[in-house]
Amino acid sequence: ELLPIFACHSLDLLTVHARTVKEMYRSAPRYEFIARAVDVLPCPVLANGNIYSAGKAEEVLAQTGARGVMIGRAAIRNPWLFRQIREQQRGLPPFIPTGRDLLSYVRALYSAISTEAVRELAQVASMKKYMNFIGLGVEPTGEFLHRIRRVTTETEFFRTCTEFLDHEEPMPLEPFPLILKERDVMAGETR
Repeated sequence: ELLPIFACHSLDLLTVHARTVKEMYRSAPRYEFIARAVDVLPCPVLANGNIYSAGKAEEVLAQTGARGVMIGRAAIRNPWLFRQIREQQRGLPPFIPTGRDLLSYVRALYSAISTEAVRELAQVASMKKYMNFIGLGVEPTGEFLHRIRRVTTETEFFRTCTEFLDHEEPMPLEPFPLILKERDVMAGETR
């Protein structure tokens, strides 16, 4: 019902999230909403919702006809995602980070959000919010997430990260389908 209103204005661009506020992140995105906006609106439309890999971006663009994608939570888990999408669009193999690449990213993220005014416990708690997304691509059993959620010090935090990430093996490009509790909104049913 909003599309006719948007069509009456000179929008430069519109991003459509393929879920309602009530659905949050628990339901599968309804990409048909995006395709409908593409058909109705005179401006370019960006697709948003569960775009967690270069392959998924390509699939959503083909399915909806959108001009591009907007990525949120998946970019926290995989900061190389934008590069991977560009590489795939150019017909190149996408960059595959190693465990050590991810460990370096976690260290840089910790440093970027650290301030001297914040106590260690609060700093670690803040990082756990990011780790809820990052952890979905660390290992398939959920053990990493289980353990990282229980650390309380910077030393424990990095000990756990190092234990799981200090390797040169390639990391998965898509999140693992972990079985999460109902209240774990961070990833939802379909990631």
